[in-house]
Amino acid sequence: MTSPPFQIAGPKGEPAGISIDLVNRAARRRGISLEWISWNDTSESAIIRKQVDLWPLITITPARLKQFHISQPYLEHEHCFLVRSDSPYKKAADLAHGKIGMANVNIDAKTLGSLMPEVSPVAKSSVEAILKDVCDRTADAAFMDRYTAITGLLKETGCDGEPLRWIPIPQLLSRLGVGSTFEAGPVADAIREEIGALAAEGKLAEAFAQWGFMSGRDIASVESLLDAKRREARLFTVAVVFALMMLLACWQTWRLMRERTRTRQTEDALRVSQERYIQAQKMESIGRLAGGVAHDFNNLLTVINGYSDLLYSRMAEKDPLRSHADEIRKAGARATELTSQLLAFGRKQVGRPRPLNLNSVIGDSEKMLQRLVGEDIRLVTKLAPSLGMVMADPGHVHQILMNLTVNARDAMPDGGALVIETSNVAADSIDARSVPTDWKPGPSVRLSVRDTGSGMDEKTRKNIFEPFFSTKGTKGTGLGLATVYGIIQQNHGWIEVSSEPGQGTTFQLYLPCVAGDARQVPAPAATEPPAGDTRGSETVLVVEDQDEVREFVVQALANRGFRVLQAADAPQALEVSERHSGSIDLLLTDVVLPGMNGRELAELFRMLRPSIKVIYTSGYTQDIIASRGVQDGDVTYVHKPYSAEAIAVSVREAIDKQ
Repeated sequence: MTSPPFQIAGPKGEPAGISIDLVNRAARRRGISLEWISWNDTSESAIIRKQVDLWPLITITPARLKQFHISQPYLEHEHCFLVRSDSPYKKAADLAHGKIGMANVNIDAKTLGSLMPEVSPVAKSSVEAILKDVCDRTADAAFMDRYTAITGLLKETGCDGEPLRWIPIPQLLSRLGVGSTFEAGPVADAIREEIGALAAEGKLAEAFAQWGFMSGRDIASVESLLDAKRREARLFTVAVVFALMMLLACWQTWRLMRERTRTRQTEDALRVSQERYIQAQKMESIGRLAGGVAHDFNNLLTVINGYSDLLYSRMAEKDPLRSHADEIRKAGARATELTSQLLAFGRKQVGRPRPLNLNSVIGDSEKMLQRLVGEDIRLVTKLAPSLGMVMADPGHVHQILMNLTVNARDAMPDGGALVIETSNVAADSIDARSVPTDWKPGPSVRLSVRDTGSGMDEKTRKNIFEPFFSTKGTKGTGLGLATVYGIIQQNHGWIEVSSEPGQGTTFQLYLPCVAGDARQVPAPAATEPPAGDTRGSETVLVVEDQDEVREFVVQALANRGFRVLQAADAPQALEVSERHSGSIDLLLTDVVLPGMNGRELAELFRMLRPSIKVIYTSGYTQDIIASRGVQDGDVTYVHKPYSAEAIAVSVREAIDKQ
């Protein structure tokens, strides 16, 4: 079964294509030996009948997952229609009752039927056959994923000189993985993991490029390229036929050169787009790594910071070892900040975004930013009236302003000017080539930070958002601008940078507008919790699966007079509650627990003990926390790492809250 460009027959009939190349590469790296066979029926039937152990690329559906194993997806398809250029169909909805050609009707009919149940499938054995039906008007349109469509168009450029027209279907996305029998499932998963390793090493885009793989943002450029090639072919033919007619030949030759120039320009645009795609893949891989290690780091830092605080507070001021304990505390605080920056870069930092007016945040931060740059740098703010609202966490915006200000200050050692400006940007004035793939057309808010410093050359400018890239030597961590990049990406925005050596630098940050009412933005939170009486005699049940973290929390609360019960998981917590005859005033639970998670445990406790208060805590990243439903406004959440004082304050406030 062929599915170009992913599964095709090679020049000698051997299996070839993107997915086969990727699976072969991954298998060789794992030491897995593969034997390929040809199968003319569907991929589904080959696996169910156990004629094969593996299938390199298969669409994931709930029905298929019940019949055989499919790995985690490594590819996502967008779909489209191809129609004659003179057809009356302009958008996908126009074909809701049409006759649609399909080369893989078993899966294509189900996929399209989920969106357009009244279409009439016309089954064919190949992409070329369904394109011929469209040209012959036997079918109204051909339905396929966009990469198969690109491959088909490169072979069949149109219908008797008339081009085919592309109609996108952005509502339809298919995820595809490695299919296998249930017995061969571990092998399929191992190959999928190795494909992920290829992506992390930056080799996946290289493999795709060998087969003409293009990202979803290249479609306009692809169509322009195909159109330019058609015109070039026609003009070349005309130039040969009328070679004896010198005047006309010269005119046609001039047109030919013009079309070739357009072709080169389009190819250059495609190359630039591909480079941006590879860079985005690399940044995403590093971001996933940062998010993956954050949980373990946060648990370790909770123990290190917590016990060093306890040790420091119990030492006499004249104790010679007290300074050693203080150095441990300072190192732990720096490690906490570094972890937070890594999470921000990886777009997995825990935050509570809400409708926000950037002017308010800048106003609250202005005095702090002036102290940060010093007296020899003039700070100027130009805030647009009636500025649109954006969806963001105020603390994250403060962090963006501080990082960009520090970066500007270091670029102006002899003084200068720093200008912070806001403005509204209309949707029609936004360059679509700069926006992220998940951007929805609409107005945006622009935050501009401009300095008169030393500026940057092109090589430096290309690397400024790379994590750990720094021009400050050992003085910088190389995470300041990477953090800004991560926060803006997390909030569905984008950044444009302009700079020349000796001409200063301008950062323009764009965030999409949202509806909402302006609210007062609090000043940046202090790193230490507010002072107050944190002691108590109430009963607190601590549920934490990490023994070291649980023991620290138990000791920290017991030192302040609380009666503390403890459990390592949900079943043990329920058992402790059943044995305890008195009241339990507060449940302090980790969000992610083995078996039943923290949110489910809290809901069960509220049924058993309606008056109980709840605090959630976790070291996991935002996507994990949000999926457990503990970022809603009605819950108390404390992110790891936290100090003994911070957790005691949270417990005291939660118990006292009415």
